[in-house]
Amino acid sequence: MKLRDFRIGWRLLAKEPAYTAVVVAGLALGFAACFLLLGFVRYSFSYDSTVPDNRRVYVMQHKVNVIPTPTWIEFMPLAFRQAALTSGMASQVSAAIPVMAVFETDGRKLREEVTIVDPVFPAMFGIEPLEGDLRAALARPDGLALTRHTARALFGDAAALGRRVTIDGRAYRVMALLDDAPANTTMPYRVLAGSASALWPADQRGAAPTQWMGLGGKVYLRLAADASPAALTTALQAALDRSPWSQMVPPEELPRIGHVAEVRLRSLSEAYFDSEVAGGFRGGVRGNRTAVIALGLIAILILALAATNYVNLATVRTLRREREIGVRKLIGASRASLVGLFAAESMLVALVAGLLGLLLAWLLLPLFAQLVDRPLHGLLTPLRAGAALLLALLIGAASSLYPAAIALRMRPVDALATRGNGDNVRGLWLRRALSVLQFAVATALSGATLAIGWQTSFAGRADPGFDSAGLSVLTLPRDSAAPARRALRAQIERLPGVAAVAVSGNPIGAPGIMKGSTGVKSEGGVAFVVKLQEVSSNFFTVFKVAPLAGRLFDPAIDTAPPESTRVTIANMAAVRALGYASPQEAIGKRIDGGYWTIIGVAPDVRDQSLREPIQPTLYRVDEGQFALSVRSALPPAELHALVEPLWMRQFPGHPLELRSAHSYYAENYADDLRLSRLLGAASVLAIAIAAFGIYVLAAFNVQRRGREIVLRKLHGAGRAAIARLVGREFAMLVGLGAAVGLPLAALATERYLSGFAERAPMGAWPLAGALALAALIALAATARHTLMAMRLSPAAALRD
Repeated sequence: MKLRDFRIGWRLLAKEPAYTAVVVAGLALGFAACFLLLGFVRYSFSYDSTVPDNRRVYVMQHKVNVIPTPTWIEFMPLAFRQAALTSGMASQVSAAIPVMAVFETDGRKLREEVTIVDPVFPAMFGIEPLEGDLRAALARPDGLALTRHTARALFGDAAALGRRVTIDGRAYRVMALLDDAPANTTMPYRVLAGSASALWPADQRGAAPTQWMGLGGKVYLRLAADASPAALTTALQAALDRSPWSQMVPPEELPRIGHVAEVRLRSLSEAYFDSEVAGGFRGGVRGNRTAVIALGLIAILILALAATNYVNLATVRTLRREREIGVRKLIGASRASLVGLFAAESMLVALVAGLLGLLLAWLLLPLFAQLVDRPLHGLLTPLRAGAALLLALLIGAASSLYPAAIALRMRPVDALATRGNGDNVRGLWLRRALSVLQFAVATALSGATLAIGWQTSFAGRADPGFDSAGLSVLTLPRDSAAPARRALRAQIERLPGVAAVAVSGNPIGAPGIMKGSTGVKSEGGVAFVVKLQEVSSNFFTVFKVAPLAGRLFDPAIDTAPPESTRVTIANMAAVRALGYASPQEAIGKRIDGGYWTIIGVAPDVRDQSLREPIQPTLYRVDEGQFALSVRSALPPAELHALVEPLWMRQFPGHPLELRSAHSYYAENYADDLRLSRLLGAASVLAIAIAAFGIYVLAAFNVQRRGREIVLRKLHGAGRAAIARLVGREFAMLVGLGAAVGLPLAALATERYLSGFAERAPMGAWPLAGALALAALIALAATARHTLMAMRLSPAAALRD
């Protein structure tokens, strides 16, 4: 392949601008989709990669087995840090404790989370200061280390090092400036302070090493060279079993439960894909390994389909260039020169398409980042762009092989006599197989997209068990005083347009929040765990929930009850768990040894996503909780404007977040919605590629069978017969594609739906819809050439 081949190839492409534009555009779309999706895959698999030897660094997790839905969480009692050190199997152990703080400087206020760490944390996570002394910042009670982001938020473009800020009336000094934490980390931080910091109250600081019952923060360790994760896990579990956790249940219950709580270690190299932590208490951003790998495969498939279309187009063009190729052979063109010419032409197309694909990827990157909800601003680096262009050149070279092989098989005499035999039956079947593959991918993606989208829509519209229209929720600061909480509630209740305000422990339906629970015994002595929901006495009235039996809480009767007369409301799941045949049978029953008296049965209010079954729940009155649910007919913006000044008087420095009650349920399915949109975009692209491929095949097919068509016409075949002749092949291709793609869609759908306790009624309609869509696309793509075949003039066809 010589430079002259590229010049000739460029001139040949320039002579056919329509062909060149089509093939470049098709490949560019494939390249853009592939670059973005593979970039996202690489980003996902590089989480925590900046941590030195991250495979040897582990984060501790625990699960409490005496709550209704035990889940693994990474927040630990800080006593685990000491237990790991005592074991001798960890070379480094560190804890990260989050503390919210309001920074004040030069009239600015910033609410930000401070991460309190011990001195070993920077070495474990590979953190080096850009300026200042990080060791001193973590050693002094008034020392702080800020990231660039936080420094800009506080001081703008002015130098931050040495500046002072005030937190709760106490002065702190910025002693180190850090680079921002990587976007793809499971341990984000904005501000670091040492374990001696005044931000961490002295009483908590002193109790932390021996405190087993509180969740202080995350605990990390670097495994010693001669230790194994299994051995250390065993030692930590033994320490946990000896701790006060074991006293949470009666000794006679321990054999049944096994461990009151379990502990395990998760390597940082695997932490991002820990689906069991995702959605749990402070689980942070997590990914689904299967979904990410599937997106990577889709990226490769889309690029392969785009390249396949280019090969098909180039093959048809090669067959039309028979005379040109015959002349080249007659004047002495060697096999190597022909191959070089085709390779140069193909590589030029791929290079231009690669450049255009990179431009498209760069333009679409903000939208794509928003779609996957990840900060991907550093995705397209010069090195990666160079690698992408190299990939484009390799694909261009590979795509030239089949058209070049056809050209080499052409005999000059037959080519000049227009009796070309360059394409053979094997080549025709290859293009048919590629079309089947294209439709298989399109139908598989379409079927899965329709099913996932339908389930996501169903989940978002599922009845929560109460009237969510006109119900807004704001969560009060956890460190707020009870008088301030009561005052704000009373002030909101007096606002015009506000009907009532109810209180609950947490926003109903909110993900990632630890729910309260308690152990109870039925009248028959069967022990089990129920969810304990603490609400105000007007909760059911505000939520517009009617009793199934008995009565619900009444503000005129029910206040926070004394220990001797505890009354409770049970949901239907609790009634069934307690062994009662009907709601009426449960009324007046005293359970748990007479500790609770059931005065009413409420419908099942959904406090979790459809992935979990509704849990047995008991309600009790507690007016001092932290989530206010406001029933109002006011528009959200107007209600926010009325509440904001009241909020700022009670909780200055804390941002007001007033949300609709329904939005918490939608948050449970945010990842599902993103996945359905990604698959939808991939499906559209795959369908477009399949449509284009069958369009090209239709054009070639009508050209190839022109004489056969006119001979049939001469023997009396009508237009309908010609349409059936042309359409039969494409119907077969779509059918074969569906036969391959729809089972794959069914398998993917079943795997996805297996994670839900409640599924949308859908039957086989997503698969039928994908098949119908494929058929319509094939019909539209082949209509033009089918009409051409029906109108084909016998005289013109025989003359050609």
